[in-house]
Amino acid sequence: MSENLARASTILLFGRVVEDIQINTARGSGASAKRAAKSASLGQQGASHALADQVAAEGSCLARIYAFSYEGHYYDLSKPALFLVHGAGDPVTLTAEYTGLPATCREFAPDIRVWGYDKSDISIRLDPETGTFEQILLDAETTGERVRIQYSGEKVRLRGDRGSGGESR
Repeated sequence: MSENLARASTILLFGRVVEDIQINTARGSGASAKRAAKSASLGQQGASHALADQVAAEGSCLARIYAFSYEGHYYDLSKPALFLVHGAGDPVTLTAEYTGLPATCREFAPDIRVWGYDKSDISIRLDPETGTFEQILLDAETTGERVRIQYSGEKVRLRGDRGSGGESR
């Protein structure tokens, strides 16, 4: 692949297809009509269905992405995330067209694949969390500056998460 101006906005994603999660969506010629009818019934405005079209596109799947390159720089993600990609990806070769870098001393695992997207393309990122319910639900959602609402009979009591009193209404 030769260098061209359009490649300046290309993001390369490095990862592996997640095989135990499948995207299930209506496919085929009737998918757009079904989507438009559903949007109309929900009162949604606008003709852009870019994300829905990306999800419904042939070969769409989720991949665990470990790193990406952009504008000649390579970045490891702080922790892997799931991204919507299309197809199985290409094998990584240590050339500028696949790493985005003019030179590299990196070595990729043989099963790592690469997908190229324009920075303005629309996608989905899922950040999986694993742990106990206490860690991934209670600690994540009940700490910090969130306001909790406590109902007791006719009174509503607003409390800060730090256990400080609150006001009754």
